[in-house]
Amino acid sequence: MSTVDMPVGMRAPLFFLSHSRSPARRAAVGPSEDLLRFYDDLSVHVSELVGPETGVDPGFMDTVMTGGERWTPELLRAAGTCQVFVPLLSSALLGSDWCGMEWHAFSRRRIERRRDDVSAHETAIVPVTWSPTEGARLPKAVREIQRFSPNPMPAEIVAQYQREGVYGLLTLQMENAYRAVVWRLAQRIVAIHRAYRVEPLVPSGVGELRNLFAREPG
Repeated sequence: MSTVDMPVGMRAPLFFLSHSRSPARRAAVGPSEDLLRFYDDLSVHVSELVGPETGVDPGFMDTVMTGGERWTPELLRAAGTCQVFVPLLSSALLGSDWCGMEWHAFSRRRIERRRDDVSAHETAIVPVTWSPTEGARLPKAVREIQRFSPNPMPAEIVAQYQREGVYGLLTLQMENAYRAVVWRLAQRIVAIHRAYRVEPLVPSGVGELRNLFAREPG
């Protein structure tokens, strides 16, 4: 398997935010205001929790999002060096070839425990409900991993998040629930980082990757 070595001293993102715009926003330039706010808020919380750790940036989010420029060297490095993969589940993401390949880029990397008292089965993939996906066909890669739940938290907030998704919380101006969910997510990301190490494996190009969301034979 061909890979690119990670340059000495290169900074790596602690989390990688995988997302896809809805069909209605395909012609728009850059991410939506809601997505930018979520990424910024999550980055601030992760940075606050992890502290000034050498060689680590809070997160990475692709802001180009155009077909001809999607797979930049920066994106490939981020997918191959980040420590936690955070896909924002939506109907658009489940239908995205790019997001399916981002998932593959991360899932093929080896995970090592930093401590003996943690599970040996951690994936370091934290799927977050961005918008409801009821009725959508869930690929095997998504079905096999438990979605993020903001526990411990009052049952009402957990139910609001599970029903509406992060995008729904922002749209309905459920500010308290939104803030609580982002804080718990940041804690989960940092907890994984402190308990596990995901070894770097940077693809030399998109040709190494496959879409894990493609329909399974049969």
